[in-house]
Amino acid sequence: MFPVPFLLLLLPLLLGPGSAAAAPAVTARTLAPCFSADLRPAVGSLVSAVGCSVLLTAPVQRGSGTVLWEYRVGSEEGVILSYAFPQPPSVSPLYEHRATFNESTLSLQVLLQQGDDGSFYRLRTQEETTAWFHLHVLEPLSPPRIEGSSLVKAGGNTKLVCHVLDGKADAFWWKKNGEPLPESDRIQLVRNTTLYILRVSISDSGYYTCAVRNAVSHNETSFLLKVHHSANVVLPVVLACVIIGMLAGVFVWWQRKEDSCDSCW
Repeated sequence: MFPVPFLLLLLPLLLGPGSAAAAPAVTARTLAPCFSADLRPAVGSLVSAVGCSVLLTAPVQRGSGTVLWEYRVGSEEGVILSYAFPQPPSVSPLYEHRATFNESTLSLQVLLQQGDDGSFYRLRTQEETTAWFHLHVLEPLSPPRIEGSSLVKAGGNTKLVCHVLDGKADAFWWKKNGEPLPESDRIQLVRNTTLYILRVSISDSGYYTCAVRNAVSHNETSFLLKVHHSANVVLPVVLACVIIGMLAGVFVWWQRKEDSCDSCW
């Protein structure tokens, strides 16, 4: 039978690595306003947007030594800021003018930019160090642009193509006159970015909206489609009056209606 001290030494090995006390976890949340990003606090990782601010907090008590907020991007690690009471915080040039430190709570507020995507953050004191917190930073979507012909002839085919210039959309969908546009034998969608309308009819006239979304934003743009019969298309007519010889002082134009008579002038 093994002695008690030996069993106590074996206990961590028998229970596995998860038996050790876990490092304190960082909690973060996106601050309003921030497009349509989720504003609820998260532990471990968070998705936010370029141009928004994130508040990072940790359940670490103030120690007697220096407090450090650190970052990691790939294999690169560095210090965002260091703080030792009563001296003011020292901020890294990489985070200058966009990192705000709260000396009472030791929390860190960061204004996000594109280079922050995929970064990890942690708080370290002389007594303890938190686990790394993973931050995903997405670019908010710009209003989409719809390309296509706004005036089409009945009986033919047409298509509308939706593009997003800024940001990466996770989802595209179409609406007509504010209502969802389902597919049919005449209405076809290709990768949801291109809308084909086959055998166009007058009833297809209306406002077509392309809506886009990602984890932090939503946007949409509308396009007015007009369908006509060729016989009903009115083309502009130019009438020219040419005077040969003497210069006339007054020109008078009038239009005679089909049902008019000579006595009606």
